[in-house]
Amino acid sequence: MNKRSLLPVLSTALLAPAFLAGQVYAEEATTPAESSAVVATPATSATPAPVESPAVPETSATSEAVAPTEAPTAPAESTKSEEKDTVILHTNDVHGRIVEEKGVIGDAKLATVIEQERAKSNQNTLVVDAGDAFQGLPISNSTKGEARAEILNQMQYDAMAVGNHEFDFGLDEAKKYKEILKFPLLSSNTYVNGARLFEASTIVDKDKTVEGDEFVVIGVTTPETATKTHPKNVKGVTFTDPISEVNKVIEEVQAKARAEGKDYKHYVVLAHLGVDTTTPVEWRGSTLAEALSKNPRLKGKRVTVIDGHSHTVESTTYGDNVTYNQTGSYLHNVGKITYKSRQLLGNPTQIPAADAKKLPANPTVEKLVKDIKQKYDAENAVEVVSNSPVELNGDRENVRVRETNLGNVVADSLYQYGQTGFSHPTDIAVTNGGGLRETIAKGKPITKGNVIAVLPFGNTISQIQVTGQQVLDMFEKSLGSILQVDKDGKKVLDENGQPLLEPSGGFLQVSGVKVYYDTNLPSGKRVLAIQVKNRATGRYELLDLAKTYYLATNDFLAAGGDGYTMLGGAREEGPSMDAAFEEYLKTADLTQYEKINPNSRTISVDSTTFSLPVETPQTNAAASDATTNVPLTYEVAGQFSKKAVVSEKALPNTGSEQSIFLLLMGMVAGLAGILSSRKPKQK
Repeated sequence: MNKRSLLPVLSTALLAPAFLAGQVYAEEATTPAESSAVVATPATSATPAPVESPAVPETSATSEAVAPTEAPTAPAESTKSEEKDTVILHTNDVHGRIVEEKGVIGDAKLATVIEQERAKSNQNTLVVDAGDAFQGLPISNSTKGEARAEILNQMQYDAMAVGNHEFDFGLDEAKKYKEILKFPLLSSNTYVNGARLFEASTIVDKDKTVEGDEFVVIGVTTPETATKTHPKNVKGVTFTDPISEVNKVIEEVQAKARAEGKDYKHYVVLAHLGVDTTTPVEWRGSTLAEALSKNPRLKGKRVTVIDGHSHTVESTTYGDNVTYNQTGSYLHNVGKITYKSRQLLGNPTQIPAADAKKLPANPTVEKLVKDIKQKYDAENAVEVVSNSPVELNGDRENVRVRETNLGNVVADSLYQYGQTGFSHPTDIAVTNGGGLRETIAKGKPITKGNVIAVLPFGNTISQIQVTGQQVLDMFEKSLGSILQVDKDGKKVLDENGQPLLEPSGGFLQVSGVKVYYDTNLPSGKRVLAIQVKNRATGRYELLDLAKTYYLATNDFLAAGGDGYTMLGGAREEGPSMDAAFEEYLKTADLTQYEKINPNSRTISVDSTTFSLPVETPQTNAAASDATTNVPLTYEVAGQFSKKAVVSEKALPNTGSEQSIFLLLMGMVAGLAGILSSRKPKQK
């Protein structure tokens, strides 16, 4: 071999360790693509597909949003009397908040707000709800929401959209709401055997003396319902594309109107879609609003989109005739949109709880609420724990993004039950953060009512047989949300300096397992290592992808809910989750759960400095583990076999002095080799 050929070979040999070291730290295993739980679910990615401006509306952090000063005007209407202002009062995601509390208006004061607005002689008032009205708190759940349906009848709502949680007490109960309610329950895109399950639209005429002031009200439900309620609750139900379905209804309504010689000028779409970044772009309420602003059939007409599902306070306009609104959740506010004569765009405001609190309660609704509460209180006043030594945090923005102490307690109760409650002892227990709905206060008794408030859905414990690969896929799904960003587009970091995930109801709270993950990595490739507790030794051992494990969870997840399609199949059934949770609380040492975000089970780490801990034996599933760190690096993240483990000493670390020296030496040698191998130019 001559010198010219020797130098390139030498440079390659010197460069190889540096590049190989980078590969050891950077390469990730590819997990199987997630299959969808919804028929014809659109493909999603960690970064949503772009939507033409202004598809992502600006969120209003204040209680009021001001309409444009120069509002476009509507065509003149022929009237039999002087045209009045039009006012739309709207609520969404009340979730059973019938009782007035701090920051919660409650139904008795809500009734007064509605009553006072309707009493104003200079306006027509439409009252609507955008879904998720009945389920949420035990006081409403105790009657499967039927008692609140009667309250809504008393308040004389004009229409309501079907939300995903309207199915939480089963399909038969969802159908029963149609019978109880004295106003239309609307969903244009919910089908059973090819027929709509609910009315698609209704025409509301508030003032018979005025021609052309009728409201066309259309309902639409999120296709996420297929995974946002128990799958058994929507068996045989399909949810079609929201935008195409709403446009179809508009076409149907206008065709019928032309045949009758009518022309409707006011369209209200009651949507339960939301603007969560975890929701597919084509299913968001903001995308619907933008699409409606471009529908030529709606040109020159007033279009109001009242949305729910994402629990946001938002007021945005699209084009020159679409007003989009959502009023938060839990009756913290009542939304109000006012249309002045000949204006296409409405003026949206919020009536907050602080203002409603000053009003007198409606006596009829107040008595209904009082009777419901007295019955509920008597049933749920029994103490489970005389005094809680810690706060067990169930805040929505916490349990849906990372490990919490409440999630640990609930998961531990499933794990403990699973040791003797099934034919095989439980290896791993998980529950979804979206199923945890309340915080348990420190320094107060824990009652049966508190237990049910945490777990209001009535889910049962299920155990299924899974492989290690399914466990890995499950946790990649759990940790697959996009990242939170602030108003400046910068990533929101947790207390460990790691990017924080967007809230997702499918985020798993766990027991009997440790999951190390890095949110800096792409969705589907974030899991660095999984350790499963050996019940016999108390040690946490590396997950074996080929091994069979027994997973205890709730029946919602076991059936593939929240998009966990890698689960499912035969399962053993246990008692209700709240019963197991209650039993665990009676004997558990709650002081070990003092830290709200312990980062000890689903463990957020930086993969560039990650070292896998090896645990010393211990037997308490809930207690912290004594650990010794063994520096290990995974050739391929997510591959949990001994062959995948490489000592750091085998190759220089990326960025170390050794790797930098080798890289520079390789570059010099490579350059020298190239120069020496150049031939003289031919003349």
